[in-house]
Amino acid sequence: KDQFNAVFTKIPTDAETAGNAIGEVNTRFGLTGDELGKLSETFIKFANITDTDVNDAVSNVDKVMEQFGVDSKDAGNVLDLFARTGQKTGVKMEDLYSALEKNGSTLKNMNLTLPESVSLLGQFEKNGIDSSTALSALKKAQANATKAGKPLSKTLKETVKQIKNAKTDTDALNIATKTFGNKGAAAMTQAIREGRLNLDDLDTALKNY
Repeated sequence: KDQFNAVFTKIPTDAETAGNAIGEVNTRFGLTGDELGKLSETFIKFANITDTDVNDAVSNVDKVMEQFGVDSKDAGNVLDLFARTGQKTGVKMEDLYSALEKNGSTLKNMNLTLPESVSLLGQFEKNGIDSSTALSALKKAQANATKAGKPLSKTLKETVKQIKNAKTDTDALNIATKTFGNKGAAAMTQAIREGRLNLDDLDTALKNY
């Protein structure tokens, strides 16, 4: 009750939203006292900024954090990450949650952290690239690079250059197939040749995020 009163009187929100936030954060994250009030307030602000339901926000963020092994004390930073990615790329929070849940295993197998994964998926969404197809293609590229004893960055640079310089779309597709596999070759070829995806920048962004 104390935390409800503190949140309800501190920020512009209605009683139902404040109550829902307090209840859900307590249930999902196990927080009490001032920590409960502080995170509940952050979730309310996040829901307002991203135009989402606070109950859904708490539930989905908790699931994503658990999936990637992120400690509950970092919840505020995760919300900042999601909000910033949404503002930079236009991706809807519901789509981001869904993509993380659907592709979580693949992302973790590629040794990507939650911030890297969110950044990558946001970039795909911004450029109209299907995340599942692109991730499958990058995973295949990573496997081929390892098999050839090359770093992924070198493999991506060589492949992108060859695809861009290919005389025909058929030639470009054949090049892409060798690196990205049959499943993702067509989508990756089209995205690269249309300038919607720059894997040189992508690889650098992932390393320096």
